[in-house]
Amino acid sequence: MNAVIQGLLGKDIDAIMAFADANMRLKPASEKLGCHIETLARRLDSVYRRSRMNPRDFRDLVKLVQMIEGDDDV
Repeated sequence: MNAVIQGLLGKDIDAIMAFADANMRLKPASEKLGCHIETLARRLDSVYRRSRMNPRDFRDLVKLVQMIEGDDDV
């Protein structure tokens, strides 16, 4: 597994995947996770602080999802 992903918590990975599945929209992603929108926003901020990859940026989000799913071409 990539070192970037190893530095993330399980809840961070869940937030990334829910945000991606919700087409980068906070409200549907937070509803899927069962948390408040602000909680999800803080988790995404945490991902950025830990990984230096911004899940709110489409290119970074795609890379993060590929790393999580184990795509070696990242």
